[in-house]
Amino acid sequence: MFTTESVQKLWNKWEIRVLVLISLALQLSLFHFGRQRRYNVKAWIHIFLWLCYLVADSVATVALGVISSKQGNSGNDSEVHNELMAFWAPFMLLHLGGQDTITAYSIQDNELWLRHLLGLIVQSSVALYIFIISLKVSSKDHWLSLLTIPMLVAGFIKYAERIFVMRLANDTKEGGSFHSAKMYANPTFDGFDVYNRFVINFRKFRPLFRNQKMVHYKGEVRTIKAFDFQKAFKLIEIFLGLAYDDFYTKAPLFSKAWGCIFRGITFSSTVLVFVFFVINERHKHLQTDLIITYILLGGALVIEIYAVILLIASDMAHRWLYRNVKFLRPKMSSDQFFAQKWSNTMGQFNMLSFGSKNPGIVLQGTPKIFADLRVWFFIHILPKLKTELEMLFYKTNKEISDELKRLVWDTILEKADLGGPGFSEDYNQYLTLDKSVNVDIDESIIIWHLATEICFYTDNDINAGSDDKRPVIKEISHYMMYILALCPFMFSVGSAKVTFQKSCSYIQADLLSWVVLGSPMPNVMETLKMRLSDRTTYPEIEPDNGELVKERLWGFNFLPCAYAVAQKLGEKEEQKWEILIKFWVENLAHVATLCQGNNHAQQLRNGGEFLSHVWLLIEHMDLKEKFRVPLPVPQQGEQTLP
Repeated sequence: MFTTESVQKLWNKWEIRVLVLISLALQLSLFHFGRQRRYNVKAWIHIFLWLCYLVADSVATVALGVISSKQGNSGNDSEVHNELMAFWAPFMLLHLGGQDTITAYSIQDNELWLRHLLGLIVQSSVALYIFIISLKVSSKDHWLSLLTIPMLVAGFIKYAERIFVMRLANDTKEGGSFHSAKMYANPTFDGFDVYNRFVINFRKFRPLFRNQKMVHYKGEVRTIKAFDFQKAFKLIEIFLGLAYDDFYTKAPLFSKAWGCIFRGITFSSTVLVFVFFVINERHKHLQTDLIITYILLGGALVIEIYAVILLIASDMAHRWLYRNVKFLRPKMSSDQFFAQKWSNTMGQFNMLSFGSKNPGIVLQGTPKIFADLRVWFFIHILPKLKTELEMLFYKTNKEISDELKRLVWDTILEKADLGGPGFSEDYNQYLTLDKSVNVDIDESIIIWHLATEICFYTDNDINAGSDDKRPVIKEISHYMMYILALCPFMFSVGSAKVTFQKSCSYIQADLLSWVVLGSPMPNVMETLKMRLSDRTTYPEIEPDNGELVKERLWGFNFLPCAYAVAQKLGEKEEQKWEILIKFWVENLAHVATLCQGNNHAQQLRNGGEFLSHVWLLIEHMDLKEKFRVPLPVPQQGEQTLP
């Protein structure tokens, strides 16, 4: 039976050993999952990585402090033990330097570079103190202490590298002491690097296109217009991959010769120490401590080797080899890049499914008891959570289809050839006959999302043709609702979150009085259509003249507005789906240009957003002003379509 005293003794004996092993495990996790998050949207990966990032520095710092406190203790074997533990101190400094695949979890973390600079000074001093003390108390054989020196150098360099790239990513001043990162693309590189002398300042990604200008050349725009949609989006994928590296990894270091030199020092130091430790190890230490030392050395060596492999296989190295090693050119193409650049998925969110607490489709073969349990969980348990957490259970991911990319690219090319704004049609005419009402973008997205769902239910028995665009329409509709629900900051509209929450409360209140929550979506849609077609459901709408009064529209109950839009679209049966696809693609581009650069950069850490790819593509084509034009509003006296 364990007593408090025995537990205390056990912890005192094992605390440093446990801490250094946990620190190494955290660093290995950061290294592996830090790379995966750039192209993986699974929530558990991001949560696990976030926890590791928060804990890793604290564990390494505590371990360094415990090692320091144990130096100089008296005892029969404390001298031997302290000598080996002192050798562990540089590894904690190495861990504080972070991993090449993740230097910051979010954009805001780069702003803490001064805090890390202070940490470098303090923790390096502690490690140096441990080293000096170990020299004084160790035996005459100082070979282990001598091996500590190159590891101290490697740890200091690693920590300094992290601070440097964080400072570099946070630098937003024009002409600052840190030179901007520029990519000079080669127009002969398989048709992708077409921007000869084209400059993209990736380290200033946050204020990009906000307080500085992007360089464009007419010839380059003509060249990219000749691309098909696959090459155009591949180009954007590469650019955003480089942007991710500049903000969240140590990749910027290797664009400089001295960065490669320092990496050579840390790599050779680690290899040198590993080899000499294996050769000179005297077996006078505890077997457990020797195993832990080998694990620390092996872990550091594996990370260094893998980091070099990733560097060699990176886009930057690929481009350098293509330009400088001519015999490789015929064997290399842009399709052979080592790493995925992003997830190629888009979030999906159905507002009616969320409002009716419908858990969605249950896979065939699921036992009825588990299906019923799932429905019960969605109806009774989830609503007790915070709205943001509840919405995560309704969010799904869908791979982006080539058809969607083609539609977006064709729309951008079409707008590039037109002299007018990016919005060629007044969509507000479908919303209300009250010409004084101006509908914001977030309200418009909700109304048209609901209208699109109603149109899908109304036409669900229509046979799909080979050119059917309805699946793409639904993809964009659900994606825009996902952005509004879970990424409202990307709308750059302060009321977006409030608008969504209030409209959800109205919809849920109505559905609660009409249907049993958790009912299948066909039942929900049938009841919804029946209720909305009944003039007594919303007497405030004044059905005699068909007008939606302003007060009701601004009451955040968008169901009657959406039904009115669906009815008006139904009157143009042959054009309905063309109008919907045009609306959603144009608004996708519109919202992409509204979103600020720092918000696009923030989403790169979550697997990337399709919205960011559309945004940067529009910027390349120099069309942002066209798509930033507000949706036109009918003026007094103008005729509106029935």
